[in-house]
Amino acid sequence: MPAEQPRSVGKYRVDSVLGEGAMGVVYQGHDPDIDRIVAIKTLHAHLMSDSERASWLERFAREARAAGRVLHGNLVTIFDYLEQDNQPYLVMEYIESETIGDRLRRPPLPTLGETQSIMVQMLSGLEAIHGAGIVHRDVKPANALLLPDGRLKIADFGVARVESLGATYGGMIGTPDYMSPEQFAGKQVDARADLFAAGVIMFELLTGRKPFQAAGLGELSQKVMSGQALALLDLAPELPPSLDVIIRSALAVDPAARFENARAFSNAINAALRHVDDAAMSAMARTIVSSPRPAAAPSPLSQTMADLMPRSAMEQIERLLAHQIGPIAKHLMRKVSSSTSSTDQLVERLSAEITPEQREAFRKSVKEMLGGSKTQGGLGLDEATLDAMTKYLLPHLGPIAKVLVRRTAKTVTSRADLCQSLAGHIDNDAARTNFLKEMG
Repeated sequence: MPAEQPRSVGKYRVDSVLGEGAMGVVYQGHDPDIDRIVAIKTLHAHLMSDSERASWLERFAREARAAGRVLHGNLVTIFDYLEQDNQPYLVMEYIESETIGDRLRRPPLPTLGETQSIMVQMLSGLEAIHGAGIVHRDVKPANALLLPDGRLKIADFGVARVESLGATYGGMIGTPDYMSPEQFAGKQVDARADLFAAGVIMFELLTGRKPFQAAGLGELSQKVMSGQALALLDLAPELPPSLDVIIRSALAVDPAARFENARAFSNAINAALRHVDDAAMSAMARTIVSSPRPAAAPSPLSQTMADLMPRSAMEQIERLLAHQIGPIAKHLMRKVSSSTSSTDQLVERLSAEITPEQREAFRKSVKEMLGGSKTQGGLGLDEATLDAMTKYLLPHLGPIAKVLVRRTAKTVTSRADLCQSLAGHIDNDAARTNFLKEMG
């Protein structure tokens, strides 16, 4: 049973639950001295019997001190450690962001350039904690935060173990899909278990699929411990063969056959992609996403408003929303735009978060901002112009062009935005340039 939410922990006010897992719960809190939001993590009380509580508290405190000394741009910063009512609490940097897991669920798959950036930053953060003697033991997409500016931060040291405490033996601690063979076997683990998990994440970023496919935990553990991973180039033959070599090394059953450390892993990625230019990276990613396999991206019609609506329009709606609900508007806008596929859906979902007295005014303001015309998007474009755009796109997109043009027109606020959005669906560079020249 989860513990009752405390009203405060030390000087920190506890406001709400941010998330809960097998090992613990994370609260959103407030630091009154600095007037900032913080995240407060604690272990579930049922994990600590009365006889073990003193040992757990000592271990957790030492881990907190060790992790707190590691200040790195790719790690969530730990501010404080407290004990209250025989319960340990870590006070950490609060970050509002999506995770790698969120990014994987948002098509299309990352380009090679984006994958390189994610992996290099993740490995840089792992290098820092490994240097401090910490093995994370639960590296997974949900524990890697992607900030809007492209930075990555590794979170959740709740199941980490400090090597110097001799606590790296036994127990299947971690998330099964990302656990190394030695974790499944209950053997001693070191930093190379984290590198194995990073290899699984890299495979997912490149293909949209996990390397070990199984119907249950027993089959999964057998495949992981016997090295029965899917072949990267079978799923994505367009990728450089050097990436296949990297994946095979990262997912090796024997830890000694993996990369020696996170820096070596990162260097191998950079070397493999050093001579692949940005255009080739993007082209390869599009080919991978559109190839016929389970991870293929949906058609443009299934894209969300986060994909379709220009940033300028999103920011205007966010400002309108902020007048009603304050700073949380940014988080709500990102969440709702990622789960809706039309302007009407977006407005209705956002309106539901506003007091009834203000909803109609908000709806009216958004419609005025977008121009109000659902048929032509409020852009002053007649059917002849939309038909001309459709005719140009037909050879490149097929029959879907007509629906796409009119649907996109409903989500933009200028002709330039409409042309830029539609041009993004044209793969041929010359045709894309001509479209923008003739229709822009």
